[in-house]
Amino acid sequence: MQLIKVFEGENVALHCGLDPPFNLSRFTVDWSRVDNGQRVYVYRHGQDDAGPVVDQYRGRTNINHEALSDGNMTLNISSANLSDSGSYKCFVPKLKVWCEVQLIVEEKGTKTDVSSTTGPPPEGPESDVHGAVKIVLPVGGVLLLVVAVVLLWRCGVIERFMRMLKGERQQEYERPRDFELQQRQRPR
Repeated sequence: MQLIKVFEGENVALHCGLDPPFNLSRFTVDWSRVDNGQRVYVYRHGQDDAGPVVDQYRGRTNINHEALSDGNMTLNISSANLSDSGSYKCFVPKLKVWCEVQLIVEEKGTKTDVSSTTGPPPEGPESDVHGAVKIVLPVGGVLLLVVAVVLLWRCGVIERFMRMLKGERQQEYERPRDFELQQRQRPR
């Protein structure tokens, strides 16, 4: 989880994006507080949807609609309040992907440890050089591979391939012509 610290009154960006980039302009993007479930920002049907947003954030939050085409869901909060401190979750319901960001808003004039001030988070598997939390979008490649293997197995292709690798000859699977005759001539 990305940690961002700002002083009250400052504007802040909570970074969240998909990797690889994926056009989200037709999807619902929902930013909410994790600790109390309040909706902070909602993008739905190609536009802002202020209806479910609580008054505390109404008019102070936005995302760049054009950046959604690249999978960028960064939430901008203007004039941060002390009460804005907490965990935030960005969720795309149709894709079932999300990211979380921890925001700490400090009073102006308070001393803070230099290592914990705002700035890009340390690089790691969950953030890029610019501090954006990345969500790895399941593209369906693994699912497609599994389906292909199952189909090949059910058709017998994998079994024939394994025999070929072992050096066995490929055999025709035809019923012997005299099968019925052999059955009739069996002694009882």
